[in-house]
Amino acid sequence: MINRRSFLAGAGGVTLATTALSGAAQAKTVGFGSQWNRLADRLQGRLVLPSDADYQRAKQLYQVQFDATSPKAVAYCASTADVATCVRFAEAHGIHVAARSGGHSAAGYSTTQGLVIDVSGLNSIALGDGSVRMGPGAQLVDIADRLAPAGLGISGGYCPTVAAGGFFQGGGMGLFTRSIGIASDKVTSAQVVLADGRTVTASPDRHSDLYWALRGGGGGNFGIVTSYEVTPSPLTDVAAINLVWTFDQSLDMLDGWTQWLADAPWTIGSGVNVTLTDAGPGTVPTASVFLASVDTGATFDTEIARLISLVGQPPVYQQKFTAPYKSVLMQLYLCSELTVQQCHRADTSPDGKIQRPAFGAWRSRLFERTMPRDGWAKALETFDDNRFAGQMRQLQISALGGRANTVARDATAYVHRDSLFSVSYLTSNAAAPVSAEAKAAAAEYVDSGFAVIDPYSNGETYQNFIDPRLPDWQRSYYGENYARLARVKEKYDPYRFFRFAQSVR
Repeated sequence: MINRRSFLAGAGGVTLATTALSGAAQAKTVGFGSQWNRLADRLQGRLVLPSDADYQRAKQLYQVQFDATSPKAVAYCASTADVATCVRFAEAHGIHVAARSGGHSAAGYSTTQGLVIDVSGLNSIALGDGSVRMGPGAQLVDIADRLAPAGLGISGGYCPTVAAGGFFQGGGMGLFTRSIGIASDKVTSAQVVLADGRTVTASPDRHSDLYWALRGGGGGNFGIVTSYEVTPSPLTDVAAINLVWTFDQSLDMLDGWTQWLADAPWTIGSGVNVTLTDAGPGTVPTASVFLASVDTGATFDTEIARLISLVGQPPVYQQKFTAPYKSVLMQLYLCSELTVQQCHRADTSPDGKIQRPAFGAWRSRLFERTMPRDGWAKALETFDDNRFAGQMRQLQISALGGRANTVARDATAYVHRDSLFSVSYLTSNAAAPVSAEAKAAAAEYVDSGFAVIDPYSNGETYQNFIDPRLPDWQRSYYGENYARLARVKEKYDPYRFFRFAQSVR
């Protein structure tokens, strides 16, 4: 049970975040190998220690840049009981924990120098009568693969290996957000291991305040979810089109697309990319729009024509097709030439082909209305700032609105119900090592882009696009809902057992 003694011994203050244990906690974990052995003996799953041959792989997140963090141990949990056992062990010994499902935290918040509680093995996906029960380790590519044959789907995101554990807790948006809504709106209950080791079910009727917080309050804040009950939506064939413009037409493309989106039907989801595959001198970005409609009728053609008219010039390339939604997602996942089994990380799956990026930086803002043309012009100018060879840079825009915005801002913890689209600046270096100069250039790119778009935005940021450089993160992620989230935190985790640099407190 959490008490003041364990709080003082193990919590030590939120500034510990995910980077280090307090001196007292470190002292308690040095040289007690027998204690780790006792924990290992009590698990159905497996405990990996630094002395084990596969430790280097076990500690890895999605991005190589976080490999520098070395946990005391990684627990691969095979059951809810395993998770509860790990929580009680860590609480008793004053060890900091981090929950890990897919390992995609852009700030590295799913690792720690303490104990990583890995729930990736809790990845079952079981269809019921009008519902689906899934574990936090279920990855988006596997969820689509399981639900698509039944003509069902969720509002999944754009990365195949993102897992349900963090995805739903941050809200969950993707290609079908406009037609289906925010993914967490479809969660009907969640099984959660709390900071005192108890396991509860949060639903509209039981622990309703926790249920509210888990749908958009951010992963790792209130407990460790070990299963979700979700109502999937009917989803079958999708009409889609890729539209490509030259970079010198990209200003017209961005201006036209945002005008088009304001009146677009909810049936159409969309994403926009301006991509510089290599930021070396002299290279030119590409500009593209992707549209996907759950209505495969004539309205889609009408909307394509309207978009092109608003851009003011025809695309230099277009490819239109109709396909099962799973096939469309596999294309967006860059897995159209791979099997579902291959569309996983190479380091975590025996058949996986997806390689981990060495380094990345990401900053974003949400928008309630179209950005003026001169704003887009400034946004595009950032591609020429401090170019660095070998670094991918992108301006990425995701459509929101539609059904997602039919819910009140305070109905769930996900507050961004007025947002029409999200704009992100991101970089990626594929190969290690990444020099300090490359990292500085990446930071400069995303920071300068953020500075351009911020004045036009609504001042909010999607919490699953977590940004460790964001000083006003409480308001940005949670708006007016933060005060209520803090009350839920106080009730279920009063001594802040679950904590990181941007955890609710």
